[in-house]
Amino acid sequence: MINYNPYNTFYPTAVANNSNTAQQIRKYSEAVARRQKCGLEGDGAGDTCFAAQLKQAEELKASGESCGATDTIGIILERIGEVKAGEPVTMHVNHKGVNVSVTKDAVHGNTITIGGSANPDWIHVNTSVGTVNIDLNDLDSLMKCLDMFSPEDINAILRAITEVRQSRDALREIDNMRNTSVEQAGEKEDEEDAQ
Repeated sequence: MINYNPYNTFYPTAVANNSNTAQQIRKYSEAVARRQKCGLEGDGAGDTCFAAQLKQAEELKASGESCGATDTIGIILERIGEVKAGEPVTMHVNHKGVNVSVTKDAVHGNTITIGGSANPDWIHVNTSVGTVNIDLNDLDSLMKCLDMFSPEDINAILRAITEVRQSRDALREIDNMRNTSVEQAGEKEDEEDAQ
């Protein structure tokens, strides 16, 4: 079930932490019922809007055919369609208030950029849907968008963040140890000079 709103956000019902699911379904069904009473067909979402495209992908999947994707990013890439070499196509999606940019490129592969801060610290994680660009200074945006990825991709993203943080912590410890030993050596020299 995909709910349409002017911000092009979507709320998959399969998301475990989505507390708004029942409320979204109720609002959607009320809107459809109102439209039917007025003699209008459909749910009111245009065919070109993001929500309508995701709904079409879900209907295709429900009919027994597969659109080839099980996660939201995969569905977005499927909706973009085929691209020509040297002519990448980018789709911008606002998901839970976070700007997600999905680029499909036949030459360089797919890239997904999530959020971004004023002082970005980017890492690049390879997943099944392409390279995910994550700003370590904007992890709140990433956490809001994890439901867009498959469980395997979520594991890869979180593992990469953990590895980067651990390696940076280890480098900081090594630098602190070096600085401490240099300071201690300098203090020893000062003591020897004083004697």
